[in-house]
Amino acid sequence: MTVSRHYELQRCWRKNVRAFTLFELMVVVALLSIVVSISLPSFLHAVRKSPLRQAMSDLEEACNRARMMAIMEGQPSEIAIRAADGMVQVRLFRETAPEEQAEPGVGGPAESSETAGQSSGSPLPIGVAPVVFKLPSTVAFKSLVVNLQDMMDTEEARVRFFPNSTCDAFRATLLSEDNEERTITLEVTTARSIIEVIR
Repeated sequence: MTVSRHYELQRCWRKNVRAFTLFELMVVVALLSIVVSISLPSFLHAVRKSPLRQAMSDLEEACNRARMMAIMEGQPSEIAIRAADGMVQVRLFRETAPEEQAEPGVGGPAESSETAGQSSGSPLPIGVAPVVFKLPSTVAFKSLVVNLQDMMDTEEARVRFFPNSTCDAFRATLLSEDNEERTITLEVTTARSIIEVIR
């Protein structure tokens, strides 16, 4: 093939090649921005946890921390729950005085903020961070049962976890202002949590 024939073929190929115009590119960008602006709120709502889901996740995390704490420390730990104000705290199990002794899982009087999280002066085990959280204002306990006893009206409910991976019988139902309802139950023999969506 001669050089002139080669340049002639290149010139013909360039004439047949068509590129996007600036107007076409602007139309595509405008359409993409419209689609993103419509779908972004729905995407963010799906990604962000609702207050009830967050509260249930925190409660499940508290149960897991208490279980790990009992196993790693080699002594019982507990979750203290105050249904009235939605406070949940994980701590080492604290023995009560003989006059304060209650049935298993039944909490005694609430402890002061100075002694919260301590048990007979025992430090928290290394590697297990303490957990203290409060339910969102839009979420509340609907029911709270420890060892088959209704604990909704008690000042503090205490759920114990033991070094052999067992725990007290525990079942709690959370209710949101949107009328969503979820239940968490602990298996007594393994201390594993089961979450159930009611509605």
